[in-house]
Amino acid sequence: MSIHIARDADAAAVQALYQRLIGSADWLPPAARADTDFALASVGEALTVSTSPAGALRGFISVQIADAFVHHLYIAPEFQRQGVARALLASLSPAKAWRLKCVRLNRLALAFYTALGWRETGGGEGGHGAYALLEWRPADRLPP
Repeated sequence: MSIHIARDADAAAVQALYQRLIGSADWLPPAARADTDFALASVGEALTVSTSPAGALRGFISVQIADAFVHHLYIAPEFQRQGVARALLASLSPAKAWRLKCVRLNRLALAFYTALGWRETGGGEGGHGAYALLEWRPADRLPP
């Protein structure tokens, strides 16, 4: 599995995966499922991708580095449960405490983050519904 900073050549595959996954996310309100422009949703963010040896996009993580905030983490369904998300999260700077918002109706993602040691530090209501604010600190270390 290759993890690398996204290149221009990755843009079309990232857009296609984002559109596919957002469009089918039954935990999102209908208006949010229709908003599938990844470039617009991730302006100013650092993008890291995971690809297979054949070059297929496995998934990606998009972060706001200055705020140590994970904005997007999406894995293609055919590559889920293969360590891709864990590897992308492990690529984050270990010197920072990272945060993210997880929509509460996205129960699988919430369970995934909790299993990796992310801790709920708050929550609220946003355009995508109720969310949990999660944090991971370097001392929490990602499990192998």
